[in-house]
Parts: sequence; C-alpha cells; structure tokens
Amino acid sequence: MWQCNECWFAYNAWWARCCDVCRSGRPPHAPVTLASRDVLDGPHNNTRPTNQSSEASGSSKVEMSREPKKLTVPIASLDHDLNSDELLFAVDSTPAPPAPVVTWSCTRCTLVNESTAAACAACAGSRPQPHNFWSCSSCTLQNPLSANLCLACKTPPVPKHGLTVPTSESNQGASGRSPSPRRGRNTPALPRRGSRHKTPPPEPKYVNLRPEPSEWPCSECTYVNNVSVACCDMCQSPRARLLPAAPDQASLDDDDSPEGSDGERQESTPMEILRLSEESHAWTQWQEVLAQCASTGEPYVDSSFPASARSLYYSGGAEAGAAARWLRPHQIHVEADHRLPWVVFRDPRPSDISQGVLGNCWLLSALAVLAERSALVRGAVVRGEPALGAYQLRLCKDGRWLTVTVDDLLPANKKGHLVYSQAKRKQLWVPLIEKAVAKLHGCYEALVSGRAIEGLCTLTGAPCESVSLQAGGAGGAGGGAPLEQLDRDLVWAQLLSSRQACFLMGASCGGGNMKVDEEEYQRLGLRPRHAYSVLDVAELSAGGAAPTRLLRLRNPWGHYTWRGAWAAGCARWTPAARAALTQHHHDKDQGVFWISFDDVLKYFDCIDICKVRVGWHEVRLAGILPPMSSTRHLTCLLLTASQPTEVDFTLFQEGQRNSEKSQRSQLDLCVVVFRTKSGPNAQVGKLVAHSKRQVRGFVGCHKMLEKGFYLVVCLAFNHWHTGLEAAGRGAWPRHVLAAHSSKPLAVARPALHPHLLADAIIGLTLARGQRHEGRQGMTAYYLTKGWAGLVVMVENRHTDKWIHVKCDCQESYNVVSTRGELKTIDSVPPLHRQVIIVLTQLEGSGGFSIAHRLTHRLAAGARLQDWAPHNSHSEDEPRHRPPLARRLYGLHAPRLIT
Repeated sequence: MWQCNECWFAYNAWWARCCDVCRSGRPPHAPVTLASRDVLDGPHNNTRPTNQSSEASGSSKVEMSREPKKLTVPIASLDHDLNSDELLFAVDSTPAPPAPVVTWSCTRCTLVNESTAAACAACAGSRPQPHNFWSCSSCTLQNPLSANLCLACKTPPVPKHGLTVPTSESNQGASGRSPSPRRGRNTPALPRRGSRHKTPPPEPKYVNLRPEPSEWPCSECTYVNNVSVACCDMCQSPRARLLPAAPDQASLDDDDSPEGSDGERQESTPMEILRLSEESHAWTQWQEVLAQCASTGEPYVDSSFPASARSLYYSGGAEAGAAARWLRPHQIHVEADHRLPWVVFRDPRPSDISQGVLGNCWLLSALAVLAERSALVRGAVVRGEPALGAYQLRLCKDGRWLTVTVDDLLPANKKGHLVYSQAKRKQLWVPLIEKAVAKLHGCYEALVSGRAIEGLCTLTGAPCESVSLQAGGAGGAGGGAPLEQLDRDLVWAQLLSSRQACFLMGASCGGGNMKVDEEEYQRLGLRPRHAYSVLDVAELSAGGAAPTRLLRLRNPWGHYTWRGAWAAGCARWTPAARAALTQHHHDKDQGVFWISFDDVLKYFDCIDICKVRVGWHEVRLAGILPPMSSTRHLTCLLLTASQPTEVDFTLFQEGQRNSEKSQRSQLDLCVVVFRTKSGPNAQVGKLVAHSKRQVRGFVGCHKMLEKGFYLVVCLAFNHWHTGLEAAGRGAWPRHVLAAHSSKPLAVARPALHPHLLADAIIGLTLARGQRHEGRQGMTAYYLTKGWAGLVVMVENRHTDKWIHVKCDCQESYNVVSTRGELKTIDSVPPLHRQVIIVLTQLEGSGGFSIAHRLTHRLAAGARLQDWAPHNSHSEDEPRHRPPLARRLYGLHAPRLIT
C-alpha cells in the first residue's frame, strides 16, 4: 500500500493510480505503508512469503526478488485520528537517522535558539519554562498538573487521546488495525476485519492514564506537601480537596446526604461558572423539545404543566373561573398596535407590568424592582424559540436553582384577554416568568399572597435581607416583653452601604402589622400593601444644619405619586437642593419621587435588600430538619475558609407553596455559625454569627470570616411533638442551606457527637441571652430577643449541690414546647448546664405571648422529692418531669461545664 500526500490516507492499494479517499493522483515516489496483511498480525509474521500477501489482497501474483523491507507499524488506539502524524506508517529501510536537534522558540521575537542556550540570542529573552499546568476545556482556567479537576468549574482534564482507554487495545496489532474513515466502503485494499479468537475476547478493562498525584501545593504559601497530610507542613493551611461534580448536581436531591456522608467535601463554585454548567445540562432537555416539535410539526405543548384546570388550582377541578381558555400570543387580544409583533423583551421597564386577577403582587413587585436593571430580567430567560412556542427559564425555588421549560399557552378569558399578569407593548417576559414560577409551585393558585423578598430571591437566587422600619421588627419578643427599639442610624447606614454596593432594594408600603389609615395614604399619594423600588439614597447638606436624609422611590404602577414633603412641587426644593439631587436624575416618569427618611419610617414597614453581586462563589446543600434531637439527621456543616472571606448564609424551607395555604406549616428557622477545630468530631466553639429565629420561608445572616474552620448548624423546633417523629423521615421537612462568599469555601458534613444540639443552644444562649443571677452558684439565662419564642438555660456552678428547677409557662399562647408540656421540673447536677425548655411561635401569621415563672432550690441529691412524687411502680427516681425521652436527650440532657 502507499500513502497519499494530500489527505495522508495510508491504505491505498499499491496498484491504485489515485487516492481512494480524496482522489488525488499517486505521487511518483509515494511512501509504501504496508507490504502485506500479515504485518498487521504481529511482528512474528512479517517474514511470510509474498504470495500469501498477494493472495490475501486478491491481487495477481507478484514476484519480489529482494528481501522485504522491515516495517515499523505503531499500534493505534481508538482515540487516534487517521489524520494525525502519529499514525503514518514509515518504511524503515535505512539506518536510524540522527537524533533531531532540540530547539526552543523565543516567545518575544520567535527566534529559534539552540537547546543549550539559556537566553534568546537576538533579544536576550529568557527561555520559556515547560508547562506545569493544563488548561480547562470549559472555562480555560490554567490548573496545576496535580489537580484532577478544574479548580473553578470542576471539569476533568481532557488529554490528547482521552482519559481512559481499554487495556485490550494494547494488543490491537494481533487482531486488527486502527479504524479507517473509509472502512464502510467495500475496497479490496481494506481487508475485512477478522478475529483469530475462537471465543469472544474478554471485556476490556479500563485504566486511568493520569497517575494519582503524590504531592499537592499549598494555596497559601505554595509549599509542596505530601499527599497524605491534610494541612500544609509549612503554614498549616488546610488542603482544599475537590469532589467529582455530579452530572445534575444530585447532591441536593440525595435523600441519604444528611446521613452516612461524613467527611465528604465540596467546594463553592463561581456563580457565573455554575450558571454555564446548569445551562449546558438543560441543553439536553431543550434538544428533546426541539425534536418533539420537529417530529409532530406542531408548536410545543408542555404535558407536565397542561393547559387545564390542574395547572390553575390546587384541587384541579373544572370550576368556572376567569380563565376560560388557553391561547398562544398571536391569538391574544390586546389594545396595542396590531402591526406590532409579539416579542419576549422590548426594552423592559417597571411600568410595563400589569397585574391580573391573581393576588401575586409580591412576585410582580419583585419583577418591578428587578426591571430597574433589564440585564437581570433578561437573565431569567435562558433560551427560547418563539416560532415553536417553547422557552427555558432559570429560577431559584426554595434555594435550588432550577431550569424550567414552558410553552407559551397563557390563560385567557372568553374575549381573548389575558386574565393574569401581562406586560405592555406586546411583551411576553412577564406572563412567561409568572407561568414558570407557577409551574415550579404546582399551579397558579400557589402564587396567591407572599412577600416581595421571596420574589427577589426566586428571580435572582441572591441572598436577600429585610430591614425592618418599625419598632419590634420581625421576630420580636412578643407577649408582654418590651418591643425592640429601632436604631434609625443603623438602618440608614445599612441603606447607604447597600446603595453603594449597587444592591437591589424594594420598600414595602403599609404592610406587615402596621395600622394603615387608607384615607391618609390615599391623600399622600401612597398605595398600601405594595412594593416601591428604591432608586437612590442620599444625604442633603444645608449650611450648618444636620443633613437631610432622602430616598428616591418609584411606584411601578405610576398612577400614584407622593404628595408630601419633598414632592415634585414642594417649597423645600431650593435651587441648591435641586442641583445637588437631580443633576444625575431626570424624573420624567410620573411614579418617581423623593421622600424623606422620616416619612419612610412612618409609612413603610420594611425595605428588602437583594444582594446581587458579580464574581462571588456559592454552594448549596440540602438536608433534613428532624423533629427531634437526632444528630444522625441534623444538618451541621464543617466550613473551611482558607483565606478571609465575606459570607452570606441563607436557610430555606422547601415546598411551602406546594400545598394550600391552610395546610402549610412554616418552621422557625435559624442558622448559627460557631468556631471549631478540624478533627474527627465537630465541637462547638465561640459563637461567630447567627440569624434571627423567624417563622418564615427563609432566614439568613452575614459575616466576615477569618481564616479557619467553622461549624454551621441549622435549627428548627416548632414541628417537634406534632406527630412527625412517628411519620418517618420521608415526611420530615427538608431545607436548603446556601452560602455565598467572596472567596472560595470548602464544606463537609462532619461526624457529630450526640449532644451537639444542646451545646449549640447553650453557646447561643450564653452569648446572646439575658443573664439573671439566682442563689450563689446558680445563673439562669433567657434568650428572647429576635428569637420568636423563649429559651431557658440554667447553670449550676456548685461542686456538691444539685439545683432543682421548676419552669412554668402555662399562661403562654400560640407557642409550642420542645418538652411537649409548658411546665417542667428538672434536677441539674453540680457543675452542669441544662437547656430547660425551648418555646417557639407556632404560627408566623398570628401573635404569640410568653409568660414564664422560674423557681429553683438547692438540694443534696438528684431526687426531686416532693416536686415530683415517686412512682412506686418505677425503680428509678425521677430527675426530669416530663421524663426526657431518648429523642430529646441530645437537647435537654445536662452538659458538663467546660
């Protein structure tokens, strides 16, 4: 055979005048590549007579007077390409050529220099060092050779010829040759592939061509450590190990993840890389949608969210309603210009949003705030095909990023008008986002009522914070406890810093528990129970007087405009003030106005802040909130910060809108962060940060963490003693913990000791609770501020005395106790602390009251004696009433003072 000089095809018959692939003419001195078929059978057959070769190829008999040339035939793997130079079969008829001269090319002037030269002979540029990294094929990051995965996007490296190859290919020369691009063609020059085995060959075994690294470089001091050590021998920095990324991030959906996964580590991922990865996973589903439309020749119809009553209501009944039919955009009747085509976006503005008959102003208010930056709204729509009526949107439901595929069939009335939300100027972004959110939660009815901060979190996935503008705030003490005073300067500082960070902000007007005078709000041009976009926060200095604090707001609906102080025609607008505040703003829209901070505190109940950032990292982990003190199911995370970093923690409860409002049960969520040490068992150290405990869909906290190890504990108590403990783990509420950080973080699920929950509550109460001294050697701690309930903890510092404690909370209402009763009696041993009781607000929408009375006495022994009469049928003297069940022992058992 001979080799073509044009396409390098090496299987042309030696008598052929042109290439069998590209039809190029045979060159006069074409290199011979194969003398006989037997060459492929192994080197031990290369001396067979030539007549066997010609007979095998079906050609005429050719006499060869001289000895056949010795051939060097490399073994080809399935990952090679025939166009590669490594596959060219060269005839070795001459002595081995001299070794090629090794040279190197200068990166500055491209001069080719001698191998012995340390610098370029022309420009004196230094000799380039050999590559000690590999470039990621997904994000192009240059990673060290010791990294098995990309440090940014966790993509495995792609070597020249694949990561794994079958070991059976090492014997390829004995049974066949490298595949040919023309093997499907019946050509005499290509002998049929055969096997010399009478039995099928064994299954190929795969081996990893990349050896396991024996060393790892420290990310702090670059010291190269042995692979067996977990911390740097030089600076003691922890090693940041990577886990293989699951194809579809199944770690969130793994039911066994809260248990049996001790020691697993996962690294936070840059948000931009995470989005690209998730969009690539959703591409497969998108291709199925396109294939379905191509096979049917019809527009896309989403069978998982059909155009029926099941997608409208929880019950799925066919009761008569405003939505009589489902229409495509070209079938919808609108008052806009009929010549204007339907598009997804046409310069989206907050004033484009129109609410329908559905009471989902929380979502539309969040959309209006988001529309202040059109790029964020456009980012919610991943891809779309208007001709097929198919769209993909990326939303964050209960802390999970999900890509949703929907069609453009929208609910309409008999006249062809949309009955739910819509966008002006024949845009589809508002009804499409509304439909995608409805699909996530099961139906359109699930969108009724909510808070704007939930909508901001759903649309952006960013950490969100609600700043209360009223005394007491969210999660106040309740009952007869004094309301928490509002720190006006602190609130103003938060608004200023959020404005400087370019966060999204929305102000809730007259919501929450505020008493609203409808006539007064209407006279001043405000709409209660609606969200306003916060466009600017500024201080106006006037002479030597204190600066005036002002906010610039937008009413998305535009019909009502503020008529109070600092309104458009107010006399307070001096030329100097107008020049200072309006030089960068041209308020042509009717709904934009300036208002004083004092009036905001008077007529608005809170400001929601959405911390949209660029370049941050995030990691999200799922878990269970057990209705007992089970460390086997309790979610605790060991967080490793290899460098100082800013972190936002957010704890979400899953599935709140998947059932009717009367059947929903919101939990009292709280996330607490402690210092800890790296070791086999996580220990609670100093309190670092914690959220308020609130009966909400999610809570969060923000902290600047130093380099080190931290323990993150997720808490909830108001579902204890509700029967869930007997229902099985499948019925227990689930949560998602999201951590957004300015620097990379590593998280793992550590092994937990049985009393970690008690240590966490004791540590939190010692740091944040109110201390009340009793008798000498006895201290009671009460945690009520920002706790949506009460925690009572008693400390016994006596070395030889017990303390009997009686706690009576029977006059409280709308609270639930972790002890199962509102009156408890306990015996606290010497040098011990005990969490006596944890009371929690049962329902977030209603008020609650807590009344507690604590009585204690010293005793020489553990027996409660007359406080708890001895049961003659029981051999053990009671030390706790009600008795501590095994499932409560991890929270209420006495703990030694350390």
